Amino acid sequence: MKLRFDKFKRLEEISKSLLDFNSNKRCQHFSFILYKNRIISIGNNSKKTHPLNLKNRKTSLRTGEDFSDQKHICSEFSAINKLKNMTNIDTKKCVLVNIRYNRNGEIALSKPCMSCENLLKYFSFKRVIWTDNDGNYIM
Repeated sequence: MKLRFDKFKRLEEISKSLLDFNSNKRCQHFSFILYKNRIISIGNNSKKTHPLNLKNRKTSLRTGEDFSDQKHICSEFSAINKLKNMTNIDTKKCVLVNIRYNRNGEIALSKPCMSCENLLKYFSFKRVIWTDNDGNYIM
């Protein structure tokens, strides 16, 4: 289901302010966890890693290629990890919104990878929303 909500404009503004154009990353992902329409956690992809994330197999949705050996953290994991450390809010009442920017600073497809999809199912988010290449929001 494609959506175009103005309430996500604020999330786009926040994520654009967090963009690092000096980064050599191919793209930058941002994940926002919302509880009662308030942002309670923000995560972004990183070249660092976390011990728990190393146990999580990473597989490309497009090619099926296993890239578990690459050291990085997905934005979804980062946001959930920050939420877990900050609060005891039930994720069943939360919405996770993914926004991705390509190298040119344009919105791109930000569907969670298979590994993150499993993570999101485990935490049972009320809704998971991501951007497509046209700037629409998909549920």
